[in-house]
Amino acid sequence: MIETIKQQPKALIYSVVLHLVVIGFTLFEFSGTPVKPVVSKKGLVDETIQAEVIDKKQLDKREQVKKKQQEAEKKKQEQARLKEAAQKRAAEIKKKKEAEQRRKQQEAKKKAEQEKKRKLAAEKKKKQEAEAKRKKAEAERKKKEEAKRKAEAEKKRKAEEARLKAEAEKKRQEEARKKAERDARLKAEAEQRRKEAELKAQIAAEERQRDLDNKRNKYYSLIREKISRNWRQPANAGNKPLCEVQVIQGPGGVILDVTFGNCPGTREYRLSVEAAVLKSDPLPQPEDPELFERNIVLKFKPKE
Repeated sequence: MIETIKQQPKALIYSVVLHLVVIGFTLFEFSGTPVKPVVSKKGLVDETIQAEVIDKKQLDKREQVKKKQQEAEKKKQEQARLKEAAQKRAAEIKKKKEAEQRRKQQEAKKKAEQEKKRKLAAEKKKKQEAEAKRKKAEAERKKKEEAKRKAEAEKKRKAEEARLKAEAEKKRQEEARKKAERDARLKAEAEQRRKEAELKAQIAAEERQRDLDNKRNKYYSLIREKISRNWRQPANAGNKPLCEVQVIQGPGGVILDVTFGNCPGTREYRLSVEAAVLKSDPLPQPEDPELFERNIVLKFKPKE
């Protein structure tokens, strides 16, 4: 028993407190005739031990109740935890279902939008194809009209070209005729002018030649006269025949050389003629420079 009390000191305290409470109520109840009880030490110990046994049973019962309550509480907490876990799981499942539903809704919405876009694209493509077909048909029509217009324009162009060509040919022939007439007239006029120019040139040349001949004769006469003035008749001159004298002169009439051609006179006669020619240096100059000749052939015969 004492060992049990040592092991469970709280039970002893509870028992003592309980007995004190009981004794207190008992004393309060009989407070009208206060009697001091006589308690023996042995009875008190037995009563205490008995109370301790009763208290232990009560404590054991309370412990069991408490244990059951704790187990119940634990069970309740476990159930609450499980319930909470279940609720949390359910919430997660619900959340997942809602998320899945939203995903499906979004996918459905996206799919619907894509389908709408596809339909719009298909409709747009159909319209574009129809428009392209219409434009192609319009282009074909315009092409045919353009080809027809070009053919008509080409036909008109060729007709106009043929007309212009015919007119140009007619004009060319007319111009060629006029040109031929003009060329013939101009040729005739040019021939006439050429003949007149030739005639004038011939006349001028003849006049020039006559003038030059006159001037040459005058030039030669001046040379012969000067030679004649410088001629001195030698003692044995004999006959004085016509003597052909060849003179080489330089610029200004300077005599460079004197030779004789046909001169049948005597030697003294030829020497006298040569001396007269050399004495006539420089020879007279011609009136016209064109008449100047380096080699002069004179027919000289002294005057009687």
